[in-house]
Amino acid sequence: MKKILSIIIIFLIFIFLYFLQVNFFNWFNIAGVKPNLFIILALFIGIFIGKIYGITLGIIFGFLLDLFIGKVVGINATILGIAGLLRRNVYKEFFKR
Repeated sequence: MKKILSIIIIFLIFIFLYFLQVNFFNWFNIAGVKPNLFIILALFIGIFIGKIYGITLGIIFGFLLDLFIGKVVGINATILGIAGLLRRNVYKEFFKR
């Protein structure tokens, strides 16, 4: 029950970030580079929930983004899946004990 509730909350966060990304961050850029909130989301899911959830939800979110705003299907899915996979490297680097 807890896992289902957490996945529902993550999808609600995804929808919120989608509207932020499409509406606000299209105008906000730093030296021509737009921030991507979905990479941060996939990385946080990988760090705090687990590597498998980070990879699978990253791929699912990437396919949804490709269907909604992408021109080529699969690019965002690959990038977000890799971001979910980077959990081990980021965790070891930033959270040393």
